[in-house]
Amino acid sequence: MKSEKKYTNISTKRIVSFIREVYKKFPKKTILTLIFRILRAASTLFPAIFYKDIIDVLSNTLQASPEIAIHAIAILLYILWIKLFTVLVSRITDYFLIALEMDWQRELYTQTFDYLLKHSLQFFSDNYTGSLIKKVTKMTTAYERVTDILVFDIMRFILDCIIILTVVWIENIRFSIIFFFWMVGFIAIQYKLYMRIQPYQDKANALDSQLWGLLSDDITNNYNIKTFASLPRESRNFENLTKEAMNARKTQYYKMMRIRWSTGVFTVLMEIGLIYLAINLRGQGIISIGVIVLLQTYILRLMEQMRGIGHIFRNFFRSMSEIWEMIEILDTPHSIVDHSNKKLKVDNGDILFDQIDFSYDNKNPVFQNLTLKIKPGERIALVGPSGWGKTTIGKLLFRFYDIEGGKILVDGQDISQVSQDSLRSQIGMVPQDPILFHRSIKENIIYGKPNATEEEIIAAAKMARCADFIEKLPHKYDTLVGERGIKLSGGERQRVAIARAILQNAPILLMDEATSALDSESEQLIQEAMESLMQNKTVIVIAHRLSTIMKMDKIIVIEDGKITESGTHGELLLKKGEYAKLWDIQSWGFIRE
Repeated sequence: MKSEKKYTNISTKRIVSFIREVYKKFPKKTILTLIFRILRAASTLFPAIFYKDIIDVLSNTLQASPEIAIHAIAILLYILWIKLFTVLVSRITDYFLIALEMDWQRELYTQTFDYLLKHSLQFFSDNYTGSLIKKVTKMTTAYERVTDILVFDIMRFILDCIIILTVVWIENIRFSIIFFFWMVGFIAIQYKLYMRIQPYQDKANALDSQLWGLLSDDITNNYNIKTFASLPRESRNFENLTKEAMNARKTQYYKMMRIRWSTGVFTVLMEIGLIYLAINLRGQGIISIGVIVLLQTYILRLMEQMRGIGHIFRNFFRSMSEIWEMIEILDTPHSIVDHSNKKLKVDNGDILFDQIDFSYDNKNPVFQNLTLKIKPGERIALVGPSGWGKTTIGKLLFRFYDIEGGKILVDGQDISQVSQDSLRSQIGMVPQDPILFHRSIKENIIYGKPNATEEEIIAAAKMARCADFIEKLPHKYDTLVGERGIKLSGGERQRVAIARAILQNAPILLMDEATSALDSESEQLIQEAMESLMQNKTVIVIAHRLSTIMKMDKIIVIEDGKITESGTHGELLLKKGEYAKLWDIQSWGFIRE
């Protein structure tokens, strides 16, 4: 019952809502598609009535007659026009249906894309990229399939049933009653049978998503697989998961085959039973031969529809299972949301972390009552042992996570009360391990300023000391960098990231050890570029190599989520505290007793 309720909720809350939204956006296409769909369904049923008349005309006389032949041919011409009309309506219906389905898919892709990418960094850290991609594509295909079923297949079935039952009622009421109760019983049985195999469908879909997640993870980590010679191990893992997924799918298909077998036998017996009844009624002179032909035609049509009901249920529940995986994501509230549309305005670059409390898991606090003030235009460095909160400060400033207590203010404005986009557009970022888009170098550089001119792009590249290696590439600035920038070296990627930050020219700059991937000579060049970049900006440098922060206005030592020391390089050395200890270790290259 839980599974049944789950899918009922989806159909009422999501699918119907989505169809309503599409209708509002594309009302003319939707109405025209439905009208022509109804016309096509109706026009395919009417020829049987005229064929009945032809049979009755020909069978009601014992002698050949030109008048009878002419009468029958006249009826046949009606059938010709109806069938030509059906062909025309079918083509028009297909045209509108294709146009409408493409609109539906575009809307669904757009809505899913927007909602998915608004999830937090933690969400993407907890999910396989490949699995998410698979869920999106499966959901879009499944939504198309479900809307087809709900709007068109079921509509066609209902319309066919109404017309057939009405015509049969006129000819013989007992057949109409038998048809009605047979259809209701058959549909109820089919529904219950397919509900029983739904858990097998759910398991198969879940394993399918896991399979795609593992495949994506292995492709992304192909370098590690080769480095550690672990292909045999990864192949075994993939083979085992594939085997489990295929076994689940096989079990599901076997269950479906049993349903098809039982329903197939049921429909055959029902068809023979109805024709047997029709023959008896004809023997009693109650119905004509034409009526038998009409009944046979409609029985075959209903048999086709009944078999189609099984197909509809099978596709419906399969689609619901595929949709449900993504629905869970779409029903997961965004952990970081805008509380207003207010835009952040940065005139000075004053930053205040005011008595903030924060933890990643709501259990182990990273910061408790932490206060940190950064003056406008001040350049500070955050140092300290790994895992004690340096990088977290940068993430909180970007509002990748929400704090649990206190406030973070930029020029006196609470960052939780302004839009995320306006906040992040005012902060330039040079990460320790820059990740580039699988696009051209030019597209990666201008990502922070899409309308940049060629002159600005080249100037930023020169300042970041990456113009020389770019000019040596086959396609220069149009060279594709590969997924995550894999075609470039670590130092080259970092210089492109620096050029991107230079071009963005945000009033606040965050650098997470921006020169860590460079050799000493390149580091010196970048340091010169950094001096230009940091002019007239509020700068936060997260440092691991202390040689890069000697000229900072203030160096702050963070230990276990607390500020333990603060001062210039010279002042901290004189204190002979944690900073002096770290400097001693790095300057000598080893820990002295």
